[in-house]
Amino acid sequence: MVTVLKTLNGLKEKRSFINSLFDSCGEIYLQHYLSFEAIFLSKPKDNFCVFIDQKNNLLSAFEKKSDDIWQCSMSGYPVLGNNQVDHSTLKTFFDTIRNKLGIHTLYFPLIYQKCHIFSPLKDVPGMQLWPRLPSPIVRGNLSEATIWNRVVSRYGGRADRQKKKFEENFFVKSVNRTDVENVIEKIESNSWKKRYGQDMLSRDNQFTYYTNIIKTGLADISVAFDHNNYPAAFRIDARVDRTLFVIKWSYDEKFKQYSPGFYLLTVDLFKKYSPSDFDYIDLYGSPDMMKNLLETDRLERVDLCYSSNQDYVDIIRTERTNYDVKIFNNYQNQQSIKKLFDH
Repeated sequence: MVTVLKTLNGLKEKRSFINSLFDSCGEIYLQHYLSFEAIFLSKPKDNFCVFIDQKNNLLSAFEKKSDDIWQCSMSGYPVLGNNQVDHSTLKTFFDTIRNKLGIHTLYFPLIYQKCHIFSPLKDVPGMQLWPRLPSPIVRGNLSEATIWNRVVSRYGGRADRQKKKFEENFFVKSVNRTDVENVIEKIESNSWKKRYGQDMLSRDNQFTYYTNIIKTGLADISVAFDHNNYPAAFRIDARVDRTLFVIKWSYDEKFKQYSPGFYLLTVDLFKKYSPSDFDYIDLYGSPDMMKNLLETDRLERVDLCYSSNQDYVDIIRTERTNYDVKIFNNYQNQQSIKKLFDH
């Protein structure tokens, strides 16, 4: 028996069940009740559903991508629940989800091979898999001094100059939850992403989602301000057990000469948290030049697709694989992410 939650009110009725499942099995902030709540607030009606199999202690969530393709909203860790589940139970769960949605294709993006249920998941009959770019992480000694020495060894003398220039002109602090929307909107509206429609306000109502998970306390924001108290850059983090996910960062382009994004990631991140709080920090996304300064390891990721329509699988695989080639070539050429959109 699979329950479909199609509204925020329906979600609220299952809050205690979802919370207890997360407390025992949660691996990423995207599996948290407050994340589902924020998605419902940010998506059009009927474009997002949460599916619960209480008998088998399983939960997954999907959003509509097209009339026949729904994408898992828990990128990385697509199923919350029973770590002992077998592939046949998962197959029944996914078949029921497809039937209830009246579609052929469930797409699971960027799944970590380390996730609890990866083995039975990839063994679901009919499940197709292809590699994606890995996610850089920082593990080992997370003390501020150790990290900074690594940054300097990889970046050279520029590191100290950029740090000094930032600290002479800016300071970092947390902001009141009532100010979150105003701060993010100011920075995103003046970021390079805005020019290319890649900012939070332009993409799938990400603004509503991220401001909500900060205001509810699921995620935390650090903001760099100039001495006139004007916001220059932000970084959003979310903690689950002993993993810290660095999920978003952005800066106002008029402050780029002060490298506020660089400072928030390479200095403030390690000032803010105790090095003993985490087993590792997930820099959350494909390799890039900034993450390169910090990373010690990488977590392997794949896409999974469960479909009775091979054409759809091929389209998704081709599009995602081509995207990764573009990202990787850009990285190999030691270009910033911004360069991907400069054409």
